[in-house]
Amino acid sequence: MQLWDFAALTYYRVLDRFAGTLNTLAVDKLELEPGEAVLDIGCGTGASIPALVEAVGPQGRVVAMDFSPRMVAIARRRAAKWPNVEVRLADACSTDHGAGEFDAAVALGTFSAMPDVPAAIANAADALRPGGRLFVFDVRLARKTRTTRFLRAAYRRIAGFTGADVVEELRNVFERVEPVFRVEGETTTVVMARKLTDTATGSACTPCRPSG
Repeated sequence: MQLWDFAALTYYRVLDRFAGTLNTLAVDKLELEPGEAVLDIGCGTGASIPALVEAVGPQGRVVAMDFSPRMVAIARRRAAKWPNVEVRLADACSTDHGAGEFDAAVALGTFSAMPDVPAAIANAADALRPGGRLFVFDVRLARKTRTTRFLRAAYRRIAGFTGADVVEELRNVFERVEPVFRVEGETTTVVMARKLTDTATGSACTPCRPSG
């Protein structure tokens, strides 16, 4: 907790300045439409909120959540001018976001730093309606190289990295997980996950969005 509260005042402010390109990519790939509901998982200081609000419009809904009280405080100040935005202080590993409440979700650099990656991803899937989309940008250190071995050790010490492979955990839950780029980096991944059925009933969504 103290690590992420400290980060809210340090490197996250730097990252905010470079968030525009990633937010634009997320909105584009999610194909957000006016009136939709979108969940921002691990929102940090709220850098994605303006782009998400613009995409879903005043009739849409944006819910952003983070585990760090300091980050949530900053995100709430940023979101205060939009009545259709809610910023929650919550743990994505244990929080019920509301079954089937969202059309889409975004998780930018968050799942890999969580203590229970499978639980966080399962909660995200449960929050999506059938046909829902999840855009994920994250660390992926699955390849066995000198660089990834060093980064795994450092990430574990700094942020409590469990070693979970975010992409594999997504595939365990979502029916469709596809890379956004054909060739991904050695240490990061950008994927779209799609919930094609209702996990409670097993029924297929009608209609499902194309994979794009």
